[in-house]
Amino acid sequence: MPNVSRVYDYEHLTERDLIPPTSPRVFFEPADTEIGVWVARDLITECCSVLDLGSGSGAAAAAMARAGAGRVHGVDAGAETVAWATEHYASRDGDCRVTFAHADFVRLSANDLLATAPAPLPRPLVVTSNPPYVPLAAQAGSLRHSISGGVDGLRLAPAIIGHGSALGCDLGLTIGSYSSPGKAVRLLESAGYWIHAVTLCPLPLGEFTLRNLEQTLALEERGEAVLWRTAQDTPSYFIVGLACRWMDMAGRGARRRQDPGGVQPPERLTGEGLLHLLQTAARSHTVELEALDGLVRLDSDGWSGSLRVLVLPGATARHHW
Repeated sequence: MPNVSRVYDYEHLTERDLIPPTSPRVFFEPADTEIGVWVARDLITECCSVLDLGSGSGAAAAAMARAGAGRVHGVDAGAETVAWATEHYASRDGDCRVTFAHADFVRLSANDLLATAPAPLPRPLVVTSNPPYVPLAAQAGSLRHSISGGVDGLRLAPAIIGHGSALGCDLGLTIGSYSSPGKAVRLLESAGYWIHAVTLCPLPLGEFTLRNLEQTLALEERGEAVLWRTAQDTPSYFIVGLACRWMDMAGRGARRRQDPGGVQPPERLTGEGLLHLLQTAARSHTVELEALDGLVRLDSDGWSGSLRVLVLPGATARHHW
């Protein structure tokens, strides 16, 4: 049975981080950012480095450093975004603890991404990413680059997972419950990852997403997506943070693998198991996702890893461009 814990406020973002950027083209979604830091924290070890792909405003990178990472280097394809992150969150006076670079992680190799850092990133290394993940048809997606995850919500997932696997390191990936979560797990498994911990946070759908729900509804009808509907509220989804451990090719055939910290991992969480978890959460009546407390088994593999629910105040603004 998964161990369910709950967090009732922002623990990683500061009051400053919760103030919307002055530029509307700097992505701002505090719940997404907070959950991304929790995912990283599940993987961070003392003095490790973090390579944050699609680092956005830089708030997550700075919070990861506060959470214990020795070095955090963010890479983002938006010049305005990187300028903001550098001005507000980069380390000063020659300190390389938090740095940013303007680069497209889809176009560069893993080693080229490492080379964008001003100094080598020491091992152990963790790759993290909170990419655009809203399932949108091509026409709608072209209007909101900061949230468009393609037709299945996983447009950038293969590149992110590929970089983590190429570097042989643990991976923190954030998706939505409508972002083909079963397919996401299968992509992770094929690259040699198993899910160490899951973090969930309910969030109302944004106005643009509500006006362009066709792709999400099609995925839901096929059983590939999960929305949370209550009698009175705007439809919501769950932000899904996946903290993933990596194993090399030699260990992929093993049914159970040794955690890098010396702890035997739980049985693997399959794509079907993650979907069942999300479907159970969607039967809840409150933002605490109380239905998860009755979750005994996720599937025949009996995953019993860490499951965290974030109950966060609503944001005053959401910047999606």
